Amino acid sequence: MSVRQRWFIVALLVFSVSCATAPNAQDPAPDSDVVAFVHAAVVPMDRERVLRDHTVVFERGTIVAIGPDSAVKVPPGALRIDATGRYLLPALCDMHVHVEGESWFALLTPEAREASRELPFEDFLFPYVAHGVTTVQVMSGTPELLALRPRIDRGEVIAPRLILARMIDGPDKAWPPPLSTWVATADEAEAAVQHANADGYDMMKVYSFLSRETYDAVIATAKGLDMDVVGHIPNALSVEYVVDSGQKLIAHTEEVAKHTHGDYSPERIDYFAGRIADGNVWMTPTLVTTRAILETFADPDGHVPPAGTPYVGHAMQLGIRSFITDRLYRPTPPHVQTRIREDFEKFQKPLTKVFHEKGGQLMTGTDSLLPRLIGGFALHGELRELVAVGLTPYEALRTSTTVPYEFLGESATGGSIELGKRPDVLLVDANPLEDVSAASKISGVFMRGRWLGKETIEQRMSAIAAPR
Repeated sequence: MSVRQRWFIVALLVFSVSCATAPNAQDPAPDSDVVAFVHAAVVPMDRERVLRDHTVVFERGTIVAIGPDSAVKVPPGALRIDATGRYLLPALCDMHVHVEGESWFALLTPEAREASRELPFEDFLFPYVAHGVTTVQVMSGTPELLALRPRIDRGEVIAPRLILARMIDGPDKAWPPPLSTWVATADEAEAAVQHANADGYDMMKVYSFLSRETYDAVIATAKGLDMDVVGHIPNALSVEYVVDSGQKLIAHTEEVAKHTHGDYSPERIDYFAGRIADGNVWMTPTLVTTRAILETFADPDGHVPPAGTPYVGHAMQLGIRSFITDRLYRPTPPHVQTRIREDFEKFQKPLTKVFHEKGGQLMTGTDSLLPRLIGGFALHGELRELVAVGLTPYEALRTSTTVPYEFLGESATGGSIELGKRPDVLLVDANPLEDVSAASKISGVFMRGRWLGKETIEQRMSAIAAPR
């Protein structure tokens, strides 16, 4: 029996069990066009407030009624979800992830590639959904993910929505094709952007080894095609050059730190934070990524596994994680490790706070798939990092709810719980405005008109974690 056949049988069993438990108010059957959350404490995220004892009615995914329980009538035949004692808030977004697929096989041995021929994408992606993440921005979009996206949209694969950025870089330095496209000239860069646009990628991700010539060609061509450019600050360029170019997003505060040359003064932090914020450039600080790198330096053999380890994807188990650890992290000299640690504590963290204070647009991103970063789990780690540097829980939650929808130009349809919008939502057990960790205490996820209750989520996660 193939891996795919075994997964299909497990999926059928999970579906059968979830249907059998439909009378349970915590996990009702998900097959209704009209869904009503009753007796909910609603955290709408339009501003910092809680609307207590409210009913929210969705029809085919759109909010058609919201108000106090006494004022909103639940339509006959609606799927009624009792949210008593629980909090309803918009679902979360992780705006910097990587997703396993055939393109990553370029990093694996021939034996590992053969063993990975059948990839259960839902196993890789469902942990995001289980943790309330229903939109992810993939910063290394690949052909297999372009093919997967329509299956997700049709509901054939239960997974977050995929925003796909095609990675483009200089040749022979970093991630090999087909993970990225390597270009050496402006003409090659222009053609690569045109092909990515024609293939259906949403944006371009610039990487570290582009020259000024190739970077400029990416920016100019993408602008002509109305494609956003996101990603790194190429080593050949400055922070100022990238900000002034029209690049929409800087992918890591780490990228800014490499331009400080060890100057962590408040004046330098204030300068960079203001320059980026005033340039209307967005940023995913990815603090959890640097923390994971530092933890890997201290424990390269993984004696202390991170939360979520049982759900590490198949290809990751076969060698992607060890490849990255052995080729990138383990050889890092001690003095470089020390510098990265100092960058993190003395620059990345304070830059994140000051950038936010200056009105800069922060979004959550995790770099999940890299060592110690497990999809879904890592997002809640990033929310805690943001609170630790000085954001309130509400401000941190905005970076994962309303702000990503502003970035995507979709504020009219999602990111907050308001009449007429079509948000994915989470039902959680405690108030996330008091403790941001409450956003991980999930009782259910309502995603693209489909309700996944706690029992269904737990059963699916157990199947993913089961030995193969």
